[in-house]
Amino acid sequence: MDVPPPSPSNGSAHQSFACPACEREVGHANVVTGDFSFSDATPLTTEDDGTPAFQETGLADGPQKAIELRCDFCGETFMLGVETGGE
Repeated sequence: MDVPPPSPSNGSAHQSFACPACEREVGHANVVTGDFSFSDATPLTTEDDGTPAFQETGLADGPQKAIELRCDFCGETFMLGVETGGE
């Protein structure tokens, strides 16, 4: 599974992320709380209650969990990976 690296940090807890295909901003992450908002991307995998569902990536080096998203601008699907910490 190809998971893009996290975007560069500007020091803020709120970090935007973009579609890797069209490079438009499609959401924000709060790196302190782990909350995500998807303004222009649609989660393709959700829980029963409709909340986005992160899946295990199985990667030893890199994000441990990721969610599959579809860009509302260009329709491209991509994975948003998150580090879960722990060693």
